[in-house]
Amino acid sequence: MDRHARHFPLRYILQPQTRARRIRYHIVFWLVFILFHLLYFVGSKERIGHSTSWVISYVIYYLRFIPVYYLAAAVFNCLKEKYYGTKLMMLTGMLMVLIMHAANVAVFYLLDKLFGLGSLSGTFQQFGNMYLLSASENGYEDWLMLLIYDVTEMQLLFLPLGLKMIQYGLKEQIEKKDLLAEKLKSELAILRTQPAPHFILNTLNSVLAELLDVSEKASEYLVSLTDVLRFTLYETVDELIDFEREWQALLHFTDLESKRFADRLKVSVKQNGQIPKGAKVPTLVVFTLTENAFKHGVYPTIEDCRVDIELSVNADHLTFRISNSKPALYFNADHQQRSGIGLDNIRKRLELRFKNRYSLQVCDHQQLYSIILKMAFAENPSS
Repeated sequence: MDRHARHFPLRYILQPQTRARRIRYHIVFWLVFILFHLLYFVGSKERIGHSTSWVISYVIYYLRFIPVYYLAAAVFNCLKEKYYGTKLMMLTGMLMVLIMHAANVAVFYLLDKLFGLGSLSGTFQQFGNMYLLSASENGYEDWLMLLIYDVTEMQLLFLPLGLKMIQYGLKEQIEKKDLLAEKLKSELAILRTQPAPHFILNTLNSVLAELLDVSEKASEYLVSLTDVLRFTLYETVDELIDFEREWQALLHFTDLESKRFADRLKVSVKQNGQIPKGAKVPTLVVFTLTENAFKHGVYPTIEDCRVDIELSVNADHLTFRISNSKPALYFNADHQQRSGIGLDNIRKRLELRFKNRYSLQVCDHQQLYSIILKMAFAENPSS
């Protein structure tokens, strides 16, 4: 990690910790948490310091927040895979109330078995008896009081859960900034390797004009090449793009490659369903997956190979399948290990954009590598 990098303090705090260090931090935090709340009763009218059973009962009472916290964190981590925003917060809150209620029932049951509720404080006796009654024995007002008590007790978890939420939010912001920085870095690298793109396109157009009457096959090849260059140079600067446009560029790209390796490459492209007009997707996701298939399945070998592409489109989402044969013999050893950086970046972009409304499945077999992407169309192109 670059210590002079921007946001270094946040990155240092959010970086993965060893298991032993995390356990130490959590133990220290919960010891401070319990001792802080026990100090509240020192010198109180109930004088819990003069009764061992009362001290133990209050320690057990505050210890219940530990399993409640970790269960709530686990619930949040599960729900965030499917929900986000207000719905995520509401569902997490409701499940936390249920967890807190179950913890209260368990604690008062344990205290009743250990000491008997009658020997404890008046508050423990009042609420303990209500929690231990069967559902039919409590009236409407009793259940309302218990609900208020459960919700009120949850306020003691605001600090640890608040810290967890802040950590989650900061981590997401850092990931977005890293993605943006990486995108800008890639765009800068492309610009450095593409001097005078206007000159190149204008030259290709001039050559195309000369070829039209000479060779139809060569002209078609040059049309595809010009379209792919224009697409990558000028139409991929935004985060979202019309999927119909990216799909057309992808078809031109596969056409170029199939003609380039016609003697040993078989390319199959199928489309099921019409692409909705104006449907937008994250830029270059599908195109990059296609490039990778050729990069790792075709370029590094002189064997016969194949690339199969299938697109299925519905009104609000698409399913993109692509597979490439895996060469048995490589003439470039550097290609034997498929780089996961591009795929990891695609996952991060999709996670930030779509949350639970996508899936990216990778199947790596001995002779075949395939990817299945299911992705919703972007709802708000301006977001």
